[in-house]
Amino acid sequence: MSDKGGLKRELSFQVPAGAVNQALDGAYAQVARSAKLKGFRAGKVPRQVLKSRFGAEVEGQVLQKLVPDFYRQALAKADVEPLTNPEFGPFELTEGQPLNVVATVEVKPRITLAAYAGIALTATDPGVHDDDVAVAHRSLREAMATLEPAPDGHAAASGDVAVIDFLGKVDGVPFEGGEAKGYSLSLGDGRFIPGFEDQVIGHKAGDRFDISVTFPEDYHAQDLKGRDAVFEITLHEIKNKVLPPVDDAFATQVGDFADLAALNGTLREEIRAKRESDQNRAHRHEVFVKLAEANRFEVPEAWIAEEIGNIVDHRRRMAAVQGQALPEPSEEEKAQLRDDAILQARGRLVITEIAKAEGIEVTDQEFSREIARLAQEYQRSAEEIMQLIRSNPAETHRLGEHLLKNKVLDWVIAKANVTVVPRGGNESAG
Repeated sequence: MSDKGGLKRELSFQVPAGAVNQALDGAYAQVARSAKLKGFRAGKVPRQVLKSRFGAEVEGQVLQKLVPDFYRQALAKADVEPLTNPEFGPFELTEGQPLNVVATVEVKPRITLAAYAGIALTATDPGVHDDDVAVAHRSLREAMATLEPAPDGHAAASGDVAVIDFLGKVDGVPFEGGEAKGYSLSLGDGRFIPGFEDQVIGHKAGDRFDISVTFPEDYHAQDLKGRDAVFEITLHEIKNKVLPPVDDAFATQVGDFADLAALNGTLREEIRAKRESDQNRAHRHEVFVKLAEANRFEVPEAWIAEEIGNIVDHRRRMAAVQGQALPEPSEEEKAQLRDDAILQARGRLVITEIAKAEGIEVTDQEFSREIARLAQEYQRSAEEIMQLIRSNPAETHRLGEHLLKNKVLDWVIAKANVTVVPRGGNESAG
């Protein structure tokens, strides 16, 4: 084996002539049993005729068997662990001659793990205060609100619903999607272009007025990004939201709750569970980064390229959700992408090493539990999800790696030195 720089190694090995001949004999014998050629009885076709007719196919089958088998033997003798698929140099299969093969791979770096038990972390107390329950009440009340016509002369205010016609123009020309009639605009929600709702507030039913806004640079419509626009507004009606009172009757309307105390108990449990879940997600990310940064070693270029592809694909999907196209990254962005990819690749290797050191493995039960979770998320049967994953070895590996990563990170978090800081809010934490 020769060192080609970095983690790249060149492995030379030989398939003996005897193994080549034996494989060719077996392959041609199999072809002879099934070949049907005019002028020859089944199983009696001469080897030379078979070779001229099926030689390329037979040699391909022989190479597909011999090269991987002897490659694995050569790896075992060299005592290296490849992290990438081999790239084989050109070779020629000749009957009666040994087959000389050169394979180039990137191998696992030497890793001496930095201390990973006792990592310092900070956590916010997940306790739930009265203020938190009140915020949850507000959200539920908003969902159950009714609308009533505002009294005559009422000026639109935050929390009201304004029924408007609008016509948007850029440089005096109407643009696609910029017109609506009888549109119910909930003031204060911040769902419209920044500044739009603020300029409706204070107006009364029957008013006609213009609104000037600037579309955000990240607006989904490419031709409107950063453009100034004027909207012609007709305010037809203002409606006041009427929120239900928070009492036992309210609780029974929300769901299957005997009274307000029962509802509040469930809200506290849900708020606390979400905070703990969010905290765990944040800790996993923080620990992963700390582990990757604490262990400095070279990572395979193929892994870096794979991680860059993963990051770019994720960003493209996020941009597509917002109706945007991801522009070609600048040189500075490419450099940052590479740094991010190296961090991810290094973290993957560290996770694997910790798992080996601590004997951490993903159990069949944990795998099945994740399948059940995915089935619920995608509204499919567990059997269907399992079949989809098992039919794709790469997907099976990816899911297993994901589960192992989270299990290792949770193990490290459990061994961390966590400082809990209080959360602001009124008393009655729970």
